[in-house]
Amino acid sequence: MDLVLAGFAKGAPPHHRLVVKAHPLEDGRENLPQLVRKLAKQHGMAHRTHLLTGGKLAQLLDRAQRGATLNSTAAEQVLWRGLPLKAFGKATYNRPECVLDQQVAEFFTRPQQPDTDAYAIYRRFLLRPSQISGGFYANAPRNTLLRRLRDLLLDPDSPYDALRNCPASARQHIRVVT
Repeated sequence: MDLVLAGFAKGAPPHHRLVVKAHPLEDGRENLPQLVRKLAKQHGMAHRTHLLTGGKLAQLLDRAQRGATLNSTAAEQVLWRGLPLKAFGKATYNRPECVLDQQVAEFFTRPQQPDTDAYAIYRRFLLRPSQISGGFYANAPRNTLLRRLRDLLLDPDSPYDALRNCPASARQHIRVVT
């Protein structure tokens, strides 16, 4: 977080604001409000740094210009919107087509745009064999998940077999340009 705040203080235009969104399952082991206040003050950004401990990430990202994360799946929402992303950890989406390697201050000054076509191909690949619609923390999404999971578990073909057996014209590959 210190690296992000330092880079934002150095690189972002002075009228921009930094919003730190706590993870929905944040359990309070770390005093996040105190840490954010301390770092924001340390970097001279107390007046333009905000911590959100609740609310929907989607609503926040609908008005965002870029996103930064360690390795959260929230990055998928950033990339889905075509926003520039700075990722600091290892993650499946941390690919050169999607997450470009820039210094933090430069990212907040002039972020490079992700390749939205490459991300769309990657997302389709990721969703097809390994993701199931639904969720765990609410009844309706959990019921959707469990119905689909039962079908997948009883299917004689694995999702990877389905990918392998589809015609070449239906498959697309991410191209890495170096």
